[in-house]
Amino acid sequence: MNPEILAELINEILIKSTLLGGSDKSFIEGLTPRQVHIVMEIGTQVFRNGDLAGRLGVEPSTLTRTLDPLVKNGLVDRSLNPENRREVLIRLSEKGRTVLQQSHRKMVENCAQILEHVPGQQMEQMEASIRLLLGIMKQIHFKHH
Repeated sequence: MNPEILAELINEILIKSTLLGGSDKSFIEGLTPRQVHIVMEIGTQVFRNGDLAGRLGVEPSTLTRTLDPLVKNGLVDRSLNPENRREVLIRLSEKGRTVLQQSHRKMVENCAQILEHVPGQQMEQMEASIRLLLGIMKQIHFKHH
């Protein structure tokens, strides 16, 4: 398979979702695409600052600056780890979990709209292919420069 086809698919997903695209508007009012992405990445988990930065492929200081508006708007809570006072723990607040639910619901709606165009006889093959690709993508970690 030509990797350019996969690159085109990923690019189209980014454009359509605007989660990571160059736009400053997302499908959640008042949040940038990057902020929505971070809310979705944190999800229901608790991350150490360095672990979340590594997951997102950014420096911890960059993550801190990116999180500042989310903390200020009451979406993200940062606290010192009681077991290691040098570590900062990051989790969504109750307001942040509401935004997470809105984001997830909107993503599912968008994906359902896309899947409406898949011919019924190809739906099972499509799902198997997407599951395979997703599993592979979750295993691969790219270095960001």
